[in-house]
Amino acid sequence: MFNHTLYPFIVISMIGGLLTLLSSVGIFISLIIQRKVERLQAILEEFIDLSYQSDLNLSGKMFNLIEKYQMHYILPANPRRIIMGYMNITIGLTAAFWLSLYFLSFEGPFRWISILYLLPLVALTLIMFWFRKLLKYVINIENTPLLGAIIPAPKRLRSISYLSSFINVSVKSVLKQARLSLLLKKYGEENNEPWTVVLKEELSFDDFFYFVICSTEKDTVFVSFGEIIFDFPNDAITGKPSPIKKNLNIPLGEAVMNVEPEELKAHILIFTRGEKHPINYLFKLKKGGKNYYAPADNPEVTIDHQITYCIEDNKIILLKNESPLPFIKEFAHLFNLNGIRLYLGEISQGKTVDKNLKTSTESVFVD
Repeated sequence: MFNHTLYPFIVISMIGGLLTLLSSVGIFISLIIQRKVERLQAILEEFIDLSYQSDLNLSGKMFNLIEKYQMHYILPANPRRIIMGYMNITIGLTAAFWLSLYFLSFEGPFRWISILYLLPLVALTLIMFWFRKLLKYVINIENTPLLGAIIPAPKRLRSISYLSSFINVSVKSVLKQARLSLLLKKYGEENNEPWTVVLKEELSFDDFFYFVICSTEKDTVFVSFGEIIFDFPNDAITGKPSPIKKNLNIPLGEAVMNVEPEELKAHILIFTRGEKHPINYLFKLKKGGKNYYAPADNPEVTIDHQITYCIEDNKIILLKNESPLPFIKEFAHLFNLNGIRLYLGEISQGKTVDKNLKTSTESVFVD
């Protein structure tokens, strides 16, 4: 059994030591959170202010802001290891000290009921480990659900749906900084060689659903739709995360054209969370040489009020569709946010069926 005179003082000293330790850790945690939140919110406000200046080319500034945001968001690895090592040593020494107090106050013989006297030690140790986990969340903020709603991860700043739903920026203005463009390129010299259709972005904004349709004056030659969402791995050499990239190419599929006109017209509809009308890009693509079509000038960008939609269970539901664009109604039941890009590269007499759809499996690349 334990000495009944000393035991209450042991428990009181343990609680006092725990409160002292946790108070110092709590102050440290609050200072980290306060400083980090203030700095990151200041950068976020600057980013939001830039998003409404749609008439300027601000893609470089936005790129630098996101990189700056990441620098303040992630604590370097060495300080993280030092802090966690300090916390582990402190917990170990404190638990060892408490055990020594128990040992000094123990008076034989041993009885199984004596184990109940260890419950305060177990409870206080669990509380310390809980605070250790809290501290780990604060210094490894990218892996914690604690502050994710307050401080978004750097990669969330490239998410059009996140910006639209939670920060309320102008989606149209942000996408203008992405400088979307459409390119058709043929790699072979034969007349029946397919044309590779590529969506180009100057800045890698993602997390949206697209619907692309390319047509001549008479016929539709290419249809593609799906979700654009990126998963950039860490840099292979430095190990640093890549929240945003420049000059991305997104293969949408292949188009087969029996007759190659001098000019094509292309529409891109952009659907994002937090909005109810898609953004409509209209491109006029002119043939350059024998092997590519490229935009002749800047696209016309408008809000398409002829289409109203909502998103339920990662599926786009068209509430109203008065758009003259073909194939939207036919494929609307396949408008799912699942990260897959589908396309129809050969359309016979304006007719199509679901089974003719193909999946674009080519990876996104940087040029």
